[in-house]
Amino acid sequence: MQPFKELTDKELESLSDEELFAYLDAKAAHLRETNTIKPLGTYHTKHFAAFTKGEALTTDELKRAKELGKGGDEAYSESIRDATQKQGGDPKFKDPKVKVKVRGGGWVD
Repeated sequence: MQPFKELTDKELESLSDEELFAYLDAKAAHLRETNTIKPLGTYHTKHFAAFTKGEALTTDELKRAKELGKGGDEAYSESIRDATQKQGGDPKFKDPKVKVKVRGGGWVD
């Protein structure tokens, strides 16, 4: 089976359990290779856990959701760092004439 070929509902229903799980594993691996997916951050993993479990969500499950989300947050931060490097770095460090406005008012050279 080709993981990048979408199966219809009828084709999915006709698969055995082993074939279905093999198809899903192959499709997940294909998506990871093509970088078409990105991991969820902490905010979204906690909300997804709360949405699926509702009031039955335990503290341990919430902590696990936070741990899983940290990987997504780190990947997002890394992509921002990479994009900044491709653009030539942060302009406030390159040009001393650039002023940056800070929270609470005021400017920093």
